[in-house]
Amino acid sequence: MTNTNPEYINCLIVEDEPLSQEILESYIDNCPELKLCSTCKDAIQANAILHNESIDLIFLDINMPILNGIEWLKSLDQGFEVIFTTAYSEHAVEGFNLNALDYLLKPFSFDRFLKAVNKFMVLKKNQEINQSVTSKTIWVKSNKKSYPIKLSELAYIESDGDYLKLYMDEKPIIIHETLKHFISKLPNTVFMKIHRSFVINITKVEYLEGNQVSLASKMIPLAASYREEFYKAIEKNEQV
Repeated sequence: MTNTNPEYINCLIVEDEPLSQEILESYIDNCPELKLCSTCKDAIQANAILHNESIDLIFLDINMPILNGIEWLKSLDQGFEVIFTTAYSEHAVEGFNLNALDYLLKPFSFDRFLKAVNKFMVLKKNQEINQSVTSKTIWVKSNKKSYPIKLSELAYIESDGDYLKLYMDEKPIIIHETLKHFISKLPNTVFMKIHRSFVINITKVEYLEGNQVSLASKMIPLAASYREEFYKAIEKNEQV
């Protein structure tokens, strides 16, 4: 059974070449934070493992019998991260288009393997920080009433003079407070100012188009003075 100790990263190897299997197994064995749950030679075996085990990270070969790694990954609802392993560099672009965490070109060294694993560690840490932050609740006053605001539901804040509109999953709440003062209550790892009148929850961003950010079905302007900081925050917050 999978080791459920949260300190471990539960790994799965999907690789049909015995030598490549042995190398990956050896590399994983030399990383105390990694736990190898199973090694599979094809997608059919891997499906069975995913059905019964909780996997965090898959080392996935692309050229395999029955179903190649890219086609197999397309068929799945991902609840894990993937690092592709292959001898053919031409697969890299398609692999990254599937949001693969990294791409290891065979033969790869232990140092290169560690760099890929470190990407997962950074991603995991950022996700844990975001989950901890957005699970919090703050209280605000509006029309002589107090309302609990879950930060996980707060998409963005719009400033209008001394008033703010707090946009969540439902209709906005209007409060009498300046944007500068309200920002001081928010965790800056998740909420950031992208315009003089707007602060957004970067975990709620749907897509970028030109100098605008889409979230909660609204296009919000991204001011030039905040652009560099915004892109750095997005890069840090993404799957890497």
